[in-house]
Amino acid sequence: EAASGGMGVVWEATQIALGRRVAVKVIAPALAGDEEFRERFVREARLTASVHHPNIVDVYDAGEQDGVLYIVMRFVDGVDLRTVLREQAPLEPGRAVRICEQVAGALDAAHRAGLIHRDVTPSNILLSGSGSDEQAALTDFGLVKHLDTEGHTKTGAWFGTLAYVAPEALRDEPVTGAADTYSLGCVLYRMLTGEVPFPREHDAAVVAAHLSDSPPLPAATAGVAEQFNAVIGRAMAKDPASRQPSSGELGREARDALAGTSAPTAARPATAPGSPDEKTRVAPPRPAPEGATAGAPPERRRSGRLGTVLVAGLAALLGAVGAIAIDRAAGGQASERRPGAVPKTPAAVDLVDYSAPGFSAGVPRGWRLVEDAKAKGVYTDSTWKAPAPSRARLTIAYRPGTDVRPDTVAGSVRTARSQSPTYAEVAWGPIELNGNTATRWVYGFNGRQYATWTMNPCGTAVAVHGSSRPAEFLRWVPTFRAVAASVRPACS
Repeated sequence: EAASGGMGVVWEATQIALGRRVAVKVIAPALAGDEEFRERFVREARLTASVHHPNIVDVYDAGEQDGVLYIVMRFVDGVDLRTVLREQAPLEPGRAVRICEQVAGALDAAHRAGLIHRDVTPSNILLSGSGSDEQAALTDFGLVKHLDTEGHTKTGAWFGTLAYVAPEALRDEPVTGAADTYSLGCVLYRMLTGEVPFPREHDAAVVAAHLSDSPPLPAATAGVAEQFNAVIGRAMAKDPASRQPSSGELGREARDALAGTSAPTAARPATAPGSPDEKTRVAPPRPAPEGATAGAPPERRRSGRLGTVLVAGLAALLGAVGAIAIDRAAGGQASERRPGAVPKTPAAVDLVDYSAPGFSAGVPRGWRLVEDAKAKGVYTDSTWKAPAPSRARLTIAYRPGTDVRPDTVAGSVRTARSQSPTYAEVAWGPIELNGNTATRWVYGFNGRQYATWTMNPCGTAVAVHGSSRPAEFLRWVPTFRAVAASVRPACS
């Protein structure tokens, strides 16, 4: 075994017919069981095999045996860039630029063949050799999408590691080679500074930063030339058309910056007066209308398209898993300056005691109780509404005297809701809650974002449902999770 990851396991092997060492990637069973993925995998492996470049890991063979998908590649006797960065970051600028140039050349070759990599990250860049002979090789084109295969990627699905993913992929917009240029710009920043471009506490905040925050300044790190600011700023522009026209051009600009020559100046989005440069907004700024006063705060970008873009996030409180959705509906992008707007920062957890015949729990202070232990079939619900202008709701449902499993409670609803075209799932699965097994379910449905925890620690089935508009979901996730953690069934 040579390596393992989310896509599967890589084995070092010998191709007996030619007596050569190869790498065999066996695709993870969870992916291989998806018929659409299987078709796409075989198709794209063939396309990747048609691209030949010294900085692309050659594909020798791909197929299926006994229900197992595999791909055979050139074996690179080296280490991935992710491992190098963990041990040596930041890299010496000359080395960082050499790696960037080589990967950029690989991407240009792939783009000319009509392929987008979609996952340009340090873990997919393999390094061999040393010093000036070090060679970078781009691998794992298993996530690529051919430019002529519209419809082969599910609507609402995007691939790529979160720290390096382009904003258009998060917005579910058409993805071109410019997305790879953005990702390579992120990798270059990581090599130069030792940090990911948007270090944030939660994945949800990383997503919002990719969508809205100004590109970071690598020269703020000691030893990085000022000229790299413009190179990174251009590569990480929110608008794909504002980036370098090719990944190779990014590599050339990085070389010029290393030499101390001027690079093109990248426009940086304006920030609100008095706000920190790295403030995370929920929507990117819209360009100022013609004739607008210079320096005026940019208006919030609004989208006339229906629906939402759901993005995964981990909102931590006691190790909790939550999510954020970026609301693209016209009514979901309220300006922070508009009277009555809901703040974008997470609300402080402030709970007060509540008791019902079947359980006790902490509930948000100041929220209005609209259903107090109201019988609804076999369950009894208590429901609260957040103070205006928020539209968040919280429901605690319970059913004493039952041994129903936590996943069964939510599973039937999940099955029904998954049939709706508005359904988008973020997370589902077992977790530990208060020392007991519970099921966590995070999803979007009919324009709202939901977080649900179900449990049955001692014969009382309890479900905690929190929901809100997507734009304010991050604000309430810690509160919802704290409520779930506070529930104590009467039987306990």
